[in-house]
Amino acid sequence: MSRKPVIVGVDGSSEAVRAAALGWRIAQGAKTECRLVHAVPDVWAVASLAQVPMYSPQLERDLVDDARRQLGSGLGDAVPRSVRDTLEIRIGHAALVLSDVIKESGGAELVVLGGRHHGPLARSLGGSTAHYLIRTLDVPVLVAGASSRPVQHVLTAVDLSEVAPATLAAAEWMAGLLGARLRVMHVVEPIKFPTVVPVTLDEEEFYRRSVAAFERLMTPHEGVAETDRVTRRGVAAETIEAEAADWPADVIVVGSHGKGWVDRLIVGSVTERLLNRLPASLLVIPAARAQRRAAAAPRSRPARARTSNKMKGRARHESR
Repeated sequence: MSRKPVIVGVDGSSEAVRAAALGWRIAQGAKTECRLVHAVPDVWAVASLAQVPMYSPQLERDLVDDARRQLGSGLGDAVPRSVRDTLEIRIGHAALVLSDVIKESGGAELVVLGGRHHGPLARSLGGSTAHYLIRTLDVPVLVAGASSRPVQHVLTAVDLSEVAPATLAAAEWMAGLLGARLRVMHVVEPIKFPTVVPVTLDEEEFYRRSVAAFERLMTPHEGVAETDRVTRRGVAAETIEAEAADWPADVIVVGSHGKGWVDRLIVGSVTERLLNRLPASLLVIPAARAQRRAAAAPRSRPARARTSNKMKGRARHESR
């Protein structure tokens, strides 16, 4: 990965403190800059509802100064003082402010946020900052989970699509930076076809082919122990969550396939289900970035199973 900054969104919450600490540690490992960014709500957009007639630059300065004092105190020893002193504060919606900072920086190595649980109502009304950024950014987004313990276990869940190699590479990068153990998991979900398709498939044969394809994907990755190359059966989101709890995982790495807004609102992706439950910190690798890297990588060892056309679509099941 290039040495672009690690950008951390902070808001004074305990979740943001954990995000800042994790973002700082990753930046140190990557030998890059850690930038803290805070968005002060636009009081004038709210005040316009009450017909407040005048714009006051002094009020905005006071709001920014007050936020700086509170955040500096709240962050404590999570990051060094030199990083706290460069805290950037802007007026506006948090997701848009972070997007602007990323653009002005020429991109980011990573965006780190504090995680919170969000139900369907919150998502339908606009969702969290994390949901918005994962949907719109071509930058990896790390959502810090509830645990404050050091990262020792990194779990990545990969499918058999073109996104898998880049997702696995990002997980190896993260584990290497943090000195953590890496486990790679592939979930084989039950075969589901529309009832109008007159086809009979052997579940066991499909499972064997999926395992073989996963083994081919893992062939170049000699640094991952055999005991940490696991295949599970089940529904992807539930199986990943169970593995994260049993192992246990401190960070889960998944690839986003970039589904459309309607799909996300009505059905939701595996990535968003994990984000809502947040069984551990969650690193999401955007589909566009993963696909570019996959296109540029040598294809001497194809990762996909040599299945029939009917089985290929199922083999690329969602594990994100």
